[in-house]
Amino acid sequence: MSDYTSTAAFLALFSVGFGGLYLLQNPGNLAIWNIFGLVSLGFVGLWRWSWFLLRMARARYYLHRVFPHLRHRAASVPVEELPHMCFLVPTYKEQPWITERVFKAIVDEAKTLVQPTTVLVNSSGKSENAAIRAIINREDPEQRWIRLIQMTQKDGKRKAMADSLRRLSELNLPADTVIALMDGDSELLPGTLRRCLPFFRLLPKVGALTTDELPVVEGSYFFSEWFHLRFAQRHMQMCSDSLSNKVMCLTGRFSLFRAEAALQSSFAEQLEQDYLNDWLWGRFKFLSGDDKSTWYWLLRHKYDMFYVPDAIVNSIETLSGSVVDRAYNNMRRWYGNMLRNNGRAISLGPRTTGWFTWYSLWDQRISFWTCLITPGFLLVSLIQGYWKAAAVVIFWVICSRSLMLLLTFWGRISNLKLIHFPLLLLSQWGGSLVKIWTQMNLAQQKWTNRGSQTISAHGQGLEKTVKLGTSRLLLYIQLFVFSICLCWLTNNLSPLWDIAGLRLTHQAMVTNTPKVIEVINHGVWPSDGKDDSQALQTLIDQLSQNSTDDQAIELRLPIGEIDLMQPVNISRGQLTLKGQGPGRTVLAAQFDRSKAEAVLQVRPGPSTAPALSQVHVTGFTVRPIETADIAQLDGVLLQGVVDSSLRNLAIATNIRKPFALTQTDNILIENVAVQDSSKVALTQP
Repeated sequence: MSDYTSTAAFLALFSVGFGGLYLLQNPGNLAIWNIFGLVSLGFVGLWRWSWFLLRMARARYYLHRVFPHLRHRAASVPVEELPHMCFLVPTYKEQPWITERVFKAIVDEAKTLVQPTTVLVNSSGKSENAAIRAIINREDPEQRWIRLIQMTQKDGKRKAMADSLRRLSELNLPADTVIALMDGDSELLPGTLRRCLPFFRLLPKVGALTTDELPVVEGSYFFSEWFHLRFAQRHMQMCSDSLSNKVMCLTGRFSLFRAEAALQSSFAEQLEQDYLNDWLWGRFKFLSGDDKSTWYWLLRHKYDMFYVPDAIVNSIETLSGSVVDRAYNNMRRWYGNMLRNNGRAISLGPRTTGWFTWYSLWDQRISFWTCLITPGFLLVSLIQGYWKAAAVVIFWVICSRSLMLLLTFWGRISNLKLIHFPLLLLSQWGGSLVKIWTQMNLAQQKWTNRGSQTISAHGQGLEKTVKLGTSRLLLYIQLFVFSICLCWLTNNLSPLWDIAGLRLTHQAMVTNTPKVIEVINHGVWPSDGKDDSQALQTLIDQLSQNSTDDQAIELRLPIGEIDLMQPVNISRGQLTLKGQGPGRTVLAAQFDRSKAEAVLQVRPGPSTAPALSQVHVTGFTVRPIETADIAQLDGVLLQGVVDSSLRNLAIATNIRKPFALTQTDNILIENVAVQDSSKVALTQP
């Protein structure tokens, strides 16, 4: 019942998000963003969602069509024909109850096979070896099912695994042996081996396979559900990847390898001494990520890889201390391992990796930037007080993420819960920030699960200063460029106009700070085909009546086409009429000369001063609708105006006179595109 309730709750969330988007569908709510930003955001959204839905479709096809056929064939392989099984288990000071569960499960699984199973344990010392030996002797007192070999770790997990593989290569194991590389905190569920081993008979090109995982977390509900979410996402990704005979990771929790691959000397060498030659940090050793090293070795040697979705391993986690610190350290380790191997895997090329896997590797490097666009739009909207635009983003997040979770947990053994919604946002947005920092600090590694081991390649003295300084500089440059792109998308920067106009902006500053009024909030809706002149004129007249000329006012026009059935008359000083830039804001006049001389008329009214001052017109295009029965209009008329300016304007070619100045003084005209300067009428200065 809980599963149905959660599904209903997420369907309700999706409905709320979709309903909110429907109610806020008026394009005026997004008018703070230019058309380039909207198109770019739409393209990014279409691209990301197309990729997500493609992965989901591939995963479902694998789960419901491809794998069931393979499972039917695997079920026909007799247990007598299954390959010899060997476990390699490095374990380091695990809690006794975990060790008990792990090795009891290994013995139980060994009893389902015909041939005795070799188990090589490389532990932290004699006491841990003794405890493991006692468990196995208790579960298999006659040593019928288990052949136990024990070693002691010397220099960490990687060397322990490499030494163990070299020891196995000396045992003259059968040629068809399958070797399990697994952690000391991974518990096999019943039937795991019987579900996995037949595929090494059926699929001769498969060098390794891995299984589904479920978390068993002691100490934190938050941490447990985060792992349930991660494993659900991993399950769908693995199913999708396996359709291309590859996976993106052979998890160190539990993966099975052909002995012909795992017992090669180069395989053990890569495990023990895996390095990366980085242009900044130089040559440095990998601390964790042994599963990525084995994966890369198989990828480089063109082995196929396989995912068994109906075989499950429990991943046991114990948590003490800060949940936030543990989650952050885990993400640094996971994403660091991913990024350290990503570049060298891409360099293998699509002919080695396969096209889908190759693109997936590239996507890993891109997605942590695109993932931050949505929260970036939300943050900018909230800072600037554009509440309706912020609401659009919020409803989009509610709608899209609830749908994403519904599809991810569809048919999943783990239950979908409301806690997964904020956890998904934290994983996507917080994880992206961690990845951005990690990609510029690949050499800095920390593994808190193994005695707080750390590795860095900073060097000493001047070398350390240069490396760290370069790393920080490149990180800040990337963040700065991303911020500039985000501001461009959200219409806070326009390199084509704003950067060139910074000098003009400073020159146009007046002594008092103007009160900014968004005309879109007063009924002026762009690009809706309806008359906007009445609403705009009403607003200007109210300002003339209710405000003194000592108060500076800035009327900010939105992006789009503003339809004018009547002229716009300005009869107060200290007023700025500002658009979003020529070509982005357009005053489209749809009347003839019988109604007015010009599209925009600035002159004193009957009750105002003899001359208007500090009237500034900037940032839009003036364009009458040209038809045969409409006589040509003037663009901008200034009469009785002083100390004012016309800046950053574009006047259409069908204007009779771009602008006319009568009885004016000290009028600054800058960056105005006109057809012919001889058409400017200057009379009685």
